[in-house]
Amino acid sequence: MLLARFTVGPFAENPYVVGVPPAVAIVDPGGGSDEIARHLDERGWRPEAILLTHGHLDHIAHCAHLAERYGIGITVHRDDLFLLRERQMPELWPLLGARPCPEPERFWEDGETVAVAGVELQVLHTPGHTPGGVCLLHGESRSALVGDTIFHRGIGRTDLPGGDFAALERSIHERLFALDGDWTLHPGHGPATALAEERTANPFFGAASRR
Repeated sequence: MLLARFTVGPFAENPYVVGVPPAVAIVDPGGGSDEIARHLDERGWRPEAILLTHGHLDHIAHCAHLAERYGIGITVHRDDLFLLRERQMPELWPLLGARPCPEPERFWEDGETVAVAGVELQVLHTPGHTPGGVCLLHGESRSALVGDTIFHRGIGRTDLPGGDFAALERSIHERLFALDGDWTLHPGHGPATALAEERTANPFFGAASRR
């Protein structure tokens, strides 16, 4: 599986392009739509869908730009639909070049396996950062797109609308940390990390937090 990361905007958000080229999907386009499109077009890659790990503005600001450019739909968990429909943090829209996100084409279901752009992704619902946060697992490569559920030695904030610290703790302990073996985690901000390392060294919910 191809997995290409971009880092864009004032919040250093990570959109991704995944798939088996020339078919690809775009994950969490919170900005940099011109850069992403240029990267795709130069290589002759064809986007099939926009996949959202959650609905915060810094992950959806450029959904409309790419959905219209390529005529593709958006998938998100239904519990984050309210975030797509409201004008989050309007003072940031000019800074991000944000536009209203189109209505989703479909919704994630926990535990389902979705075939898109030549790969199969398993959906793991991990609420806490947002009610509809998900991680997208690619079992063959043992890699996971985890959005803002967890970071390298960090976790997603829970003080925004819909955030729930206790729910995030359950999601990480009972869902992510319960995955078999090691996985490479690709977060919405910052560098990739290893699940095995976060189980032990994450200062919030790993073993390090209980010392």
